[in-house]
Amino acid sequence: MNGFETILPFLKPIEHLILDDSISEVMVNGPDRIFERAGFVEPIQGVNLGEKSLMVAVKNIARRLGDDISESKPILDSRLPDGSRVAAVIPPCSVNGVTLTILKFNARHFGIDELVQAGTMERWLANQLEDYILARKTILIAGGTGSGKTTMLNVLGKFIPSDERVLLIEDTSEIHMDQDNLVRFEARQPQNALPAITIRDLLKASLRHRPDRIILGEIRGGDSRVACCRAAWICLIARSRQTSATP
Repeated sequence: MNGFETILPFLKPIEHLILDDSISEVMVNGPDRIFERAGFVEPIQGVNLGEKSLMVAVKNIARRLGDDISESKPILDSRLPDGSRVAAVIPPCSVNGVTLTILKFNARHFGIDELVQAGTMERWLANQLEDYILARKTILIAGGTGSGKTTMLNVLGKFIPSDERVLLIEDTSEIHMDQDNLVRFEARQPQNALPAITIRDLLKASLRHRPDRIILGEIRGGDSRVACCRAAWICLIARSRQTSATP
């Protein structure tokens, strides 16, 4: 069973959007405001999920993914088996009704040459970034949602020598790496009386596992501060969501 089969029984009215490979993201702003991203965001006309049906769908999806969403826990952030992300917020925290966002996992993994050919970056910059990786420089990748942070990190990861031990820490597992000596840690949200395990906790634990390099996935809040402090003595690649328009 792939990731989409896990949630499709509950989202039949937008099944065609979820299965369309050209669409990278499906956004539901209440029962009758649907948007999709296929390069840029467009509204979808003539689709209505129904307020009660949408709420039931989100609760069923949460249970299917081993999570929960309710008035006491109105935020859902889960991963499908294929790596796609499902995020939801329900009333009263979501004022206009249930908000649901499905971010599809991109199975295509770009190389640096493809980014240069597409005009994403110039050749001199690509060469410089490769030199930085080989020189074990600390690198921070920052940008807004959907700006290509994960794609860039995946590309830079290909420059890491194959004989190095890499430890990858993520809030939600979504980064693709082909290293033979790769250790993956994933944070855990508090659930079912189990305490949260934060990126900060995993970063501290990672130092006991003899990493040559540590790669952090998306970091924010206090985790960002801790990562920057430790970056002075760890060979680190981190991906951070930009939360301000100020450079």
